Amino acid sequence: MVKIVDHRATPYVVLGLITLFMVSPFIWMGLSAFKTHAETFRFPPTYFPEDFTLDTMHEAWYKAPIPTYLKNSLIMCLISTFIIVVAGTFTGYALSQYQYKGSNIVLGLFLFTRTIPPLALLLPYYLVLRYLGLLNTRLAVIFYLIYLSYPLVVWLLKGFFDQFPRSLIDSAVVDGCSRTSTIFRIVIPVAATGVYAIAVVAFMWAWNEFFAPFLFIHYDELKPITVGLYYFVGDEYTYYNRMCAAGIYAVIPSLLFFLLAQKYIVRGLTSGALKY
Repeated sequence: MVKIVDHRATPYVVLGLITLFMVSPFIWMGLSAFKTHAETFRFPPTYFPEDFTLDTMHEAWYKAPIPTYLKNSLIMCLISTFIIVVAGTFTGYALSQYQYKGSNIVLGLFLFTRTIPPLALLLPYYLVLRYLGLLNTRLAVIFYLIYLSYPLVVWLLKGFFDQFPRSLIDSAVVDGCSRTSTIFRIVIPVAATGVYAIAVVAFMWAWNEFFAPFLFIHYDELKPITVGLYYFVGDEYTYYNRMCAAGIYAVIPSLLFFLLAQKYIVRGLTSGALKY
């Protein structure tokens, strides 16, 4: 008699292996953050710290201005995310609910701006910022983050507002609401979950940006945490244990933000594909 094998566990095993592969760099970073400088260069390498120490976390916090880096990251990311979401909400809503001749062309131009690799535009963007005198300012990075995420946010929100019931908008207009008041009183409260989900995604994109601030900012007091990690790369030595410790500080704010907003992200991104 042939034994029937239950394959229901196979997807979970495959997903478990993929998850382990994806989180392994974070696990290695977390373990290396508690090793001594000598142990990080040991060969063959040690997987778990033999001389567990918290001095590396302390040294990473005070050797490099980690609090300043985190403050700069929060300022740049929050300001750029706020502008992107506010502007993207109005733009996506207008392109979805008030189409006009040529609106599809405008929407296609938004997509076209993202077909060019961002790295290819860093040099011309650098020259423009130098001409405007905005190099070594947070404003330069904020402008670049807006350029990077705004077209994608417009596309995401436009698809989200396409599923918004037109009857609610028409009812609000019949009741005496203007187009502007309809957005603030009807559309945004109903679509708040989706807009919030897009805001979280835009914030994560901005938080992880490296090349733009690395190229545009040369002063430590203005650098974000992604560039601040490069502080531990020296001419003669690279302090990998301190870099890993600083990486933990860099991951914690975005990780907490993501965990707190996870249910809103799933609910908001999936609701855009469903009827209200």
